[in-house]
Amino acid sequence: MLPASIYTHAGAEPRGIASEAVGNALREAILDGLLTEGQALPQSELASGFGVSTIPVREALKQLEAEGLVAFQANRGAMVTGLSEADIIEFSEIRAMLEERAAAQAVARMTRLDLARIEDAYDAFVAGTSDAPDGMARSGPLNWAFHGAIYAAAGRPRLLEMIEALHRRVDRYIRGHLEIAGRKHVTDAEHLALLDACRRRDADAVARLTRQHILDAATISVDVLHRHRAAVG
Repeated sequence: MLPASIYTHAGAEPRGIASEAVGNALREAILDGLLTEGQALPQSELASGFGVSTIPVREALKQLEAEGLVAFQANRGAMVTGLSEADIIEFSEIRAMLEERAAAQAVARMTRLDLARIEDAYDAFVAGTSDAPDGMARSGPLNWAFHGAIYAAAGRPRLLEMIEALHRRVDRYIRGHLEIAGRKHVTDAEHLALLDACRRRDADAVARLTRQHILDAATISVDVLHRHRAAVG
């Protein structure tokens, strides 16, 4: 049986909105670790829990499949899928290439309003994250808000969309970084270095720091993956 805490009542919504509501709830449950790798996602049970028919449930699961969070297996239905070590490394290397470029372009175009948004996002991340479960849950969106605020200044919406999609693929492993003692302090310091480089309008430094931040995070994500699978095994 799936945990009751994943459900929000979506039955009163039109079909398209219900599908989005179900998808959002399941996505957050996966990213927050309430639904873990290998967890079966029976459509009938989900439909009953969300108060909808199986149609919006299936639509939501197909969207999550496109995001790499769910897989459909013959004779077994949908289940939560995970990333391998090679997946995490490859996605992170692609992210590094795209994000260092977006960061450099952002600095070249950055306005005072853009910088203010980045500063606000930095402050929100520092204040809103911790190694407590609720802080870890908030860390994903707050982390993306900070980095996304930098990349948005580049004025490249398609590039931003691609970067965000890649970020979603590894987000649950990045959230797990706060399980490591002292990691919160290191992440805050790395974000501050990025912010200071933006303040100096140093495009080369922002690009270099962005790339290093992502590749270092990939190494930690692999370690988190090993810890979780060792605990289960």
